[in-house]
Amino acid sequence: MAKLVVKRYATALFDLAASEGAMAKYEEEVKVIVRAIHDEPDFMAVLQDHKVTKEDKISIVENIFTDKVSAPIVGLLVLLVNKGRQAEILNVLEAFLERVKAESGIIKAVVTSAIPLKEAQLTALKEKLEASTKSKIELETIVDSSILAGLIVRVGDKVVDASYRGEMQSLKKQLSKIKLA
Repeated sequence: MAKLVVKRYATALFDLAASEGAMAKYEEEVKVIVRAIHDEPDFMAVLQDHKVTKEDKISIVENIFTDKVSAPIVGLLVLLVNKGRQAEILNVLEAFLERVKAESGIIKAVVTSAIPLKEAQLTALKEKLEASTKSKIELETIVDSSILAGLIVRVGDKVVDASYRGEMQSLKKQLSKIKLA
């Protein structure tokens, strides 16, 4: 349900930016908001605090962003707060940015490895992903020692789990299906 909500709001903002011919402007303004949210985690804490009234939350959003970003973006933020969906603000804005990248032929790929990958490995992986997707790839790397070895690659909605942990889980499933006579 939350993914659907995020997608709807992000699509609405994207369509509005496209219809106004202001995609680059909206993209930059949304990036400013996303950076601000990451730099000030207290902002989201206040918006999600049940002790703060909806009117106060809306006032905070308007006071902070009205002179810094376009009115439709402020309107989107106010709408999300008004509908009680302030927890999804960051997700909506990031989904909008992903949609802008996708529209310009850039796809985000997330690579999880047990140890940091070398630059040559990342370059080779990026080239292979670009060849297979026929798109420009923006690579994000995550180091997670719990996968033990190998890689997990996420490109859009597709996941390739070539990790040792993934192999062990797959083997465990196969073994659990075996019925002994």
